[in-house]
Amino acid sequence: MLVAAVVVTGCDAAVGGESPTAPHFYIVGIDISGSRTKSELDESKKLLDGVIDRLQAGDHLTLIEAYQGGREPARQWSDSIRAPKKPGQLTASEKRRLDDFKGIARMQTSILFDSVRAKGILSTDIFGTLNRAADYAKASRNRGTTTLLLLSDMMNETPDVTMTTRQEIPGNTWIRERAQANRIPRLGGVCVVVVGADVSSARGAAIRTFWDKYFEAAGTQVAPDNYRNMISDPSEVNCN
Repeated sequence: MLVAAVVVTGCDAAVGGESPTAPHFYIVGIDISGSRTKSELDESKKLLDGVIDRLQAGDHLTLIEAYQGGREPARQWSDSIRAPKKPGQLTASEKRRLDDFKGIARMQTSILFDSVRAKGILSTDIFGTLNRAADYAKASRNRGTTTLLLLSDMMNETPDVTMTTRQEIPGNTWIRERAQANRIPRLGGVCVVVVGADVSSARGAAIRTFWDKYFEAAGTQVAPDNYRNMISDPSEVNCN
């Protein structure tokens, strides 16, 4: 919650800031594959810009382009905002540093939401994206709150697994075999929020059921209110 600003002189005097909290680690998977419309991508970008606006000093942000089958590797960007010297109170220079970080993060977001690049994406590897997200989440363990925001329709499209039809979606045996082979990432303690999914069709329901079971095998879960087609208010990106 924002506290009132204190108007004083001096470039490093306290100017107010966010309530003192543990750092928040945001890991964002960005899916710009051809299965998503321009309006869906615009909604995802708007939500991510809103999440960036809410970042506080001490927070971390990681952006991961959904792994895909194109010639170019998936792009990633990760950085953090230095924690304030006095929790809950930002000096003028710390406030400028926070604003600069948000500006850079928005620029990186615009780069990742590249409509021209999207045309060259041949497939979407949600599993590969989750494995990389788990690597980032491991680094944040026991250091603060970690939220994995997946801006995706959650349709995996790779040679091994495709979800074009309900019949192609893997079942419980597929998940169990991969769990036994240690081929499912560990996401224990991670808050997962999915935005962009199909929540109205029979195929969409089957995809959601699959991911519910997959995330359970990964040590976490997606709350019913956190598997959405759209979120307009960035404050809803949480597991409270």
